[in-house]
Amino acid sequence: MATFPIAWMVSVFMIFAGYALAWNRQIPGRSRLLLSGFFLCLAVVTIFLGMRVSWNWLWPAQAQPFVAVLAAPLAYLGFAALTQDDARRWNQTLLRNGGLVGLALLGLAAPVPVSADVFILAINCFYLVRLAGLLRFGADDFFSVPPHTIGLWRAAIYATLALIGLMVVADGLVFAISLVASDPHLLTLLTGVSGVFAGFVLVVALIGVPLIVRVPNEGAFGDTKPSDADRELMQTLDAVMRDKELFRDSNLTLARLAKRLSVPTRDLSGAINRVTAENFSRFINGHRIEYAQRALLETDLPVTEIMLEAGFVSKSSFNTEFRRVTGLTPSQFRAKGADS
Repeated sequence: MATFPIAWMVSVFMIFAGYALAWNRQIPGRSRLLLSGFFLCLAVVTIFLGMRVSWNWLWPAQAQPFVAVLAAPLAYLGFAALTQDDARRWNQTLLRNGGLVGLALLGLAAPVPVSADVFILAINCFYLVRLAGLLRFGADDFFSVPPHTIGLWRAAIYATLALIGLMVVADGLVFAISLVASDPHLLTLLTGVSGVFAGFVLVVALIGVPLIVRVPNEGAFGDTKPSDADRELMQTLDAVMRDKELFRDSNLTLARLAKRLSVPTRDLSGAINRVTAENFSRFINGHRIEYAQRALLETDLPVTEIMLEAGFVSKSSFNTEFRRVTGLTPSQFRAKGADS
């Protein structure tokens, strides 16, 4: 049947996309893991679809909902991970979403006269809204993303929204038809057809994003060359950072800093992006890491105390940023400095 090669081709492409993301070191580890899991879930769903439609196997119909219900939450968490740099908040996010998915899985396993498509529809609709909410975030809210790739990540979110949206439409259609259809063969063909719908946005959502992120397009910078006004503003900002050490305030925000400099928030954010090719969070963390480096070499203070003095509140964020800038952990950096 024609559905067999389509389902298997889609699953192969999804596995390839997940593999590409899993080995893409430019993407933070948490996002890589979660988004790769998203692609793997879709691959398994389409494999189950091929088994059911082409070989008339029944057991994949029972297993498929338990995999399908995980896809949208993994996609949302994969993108949401880019907006969080606090380990405690991230753990709370995982706990809340994990609890919700756990309830859905219990509902699927419970002996209740409710179609599995109801649970899948509910989860997909909920996370469709949550995922769309990430589009409200600005460049400085994506802490783990270089500013010049924000457009690419937004495109990835839009593509994923389209993907999940098609799955919602397909599952809704399946559920609606199941209420009136009585032909078991028809229901077998319809249930899980969302996996085939996913194939129509496969290239954009699953292949294009990993390849584009792996090799950033130089043209993506567009008209982002810093102006004289940008450089002048950055000189003022650097002087304030050097003299006042505002970065040591763990509650420092872009809006507060812009008010301190008497400039619009958008102008300050744009100047940082264009001059340093970093977002506000990374720029501030860069100053904090410089302070921590000096303190590690010039004092005997414990690492945790230095972390707090520098303006960090999360040990995991401090270690991540320190390793990103220096390639070493704080303890390794101190030991290396002592040996030199």
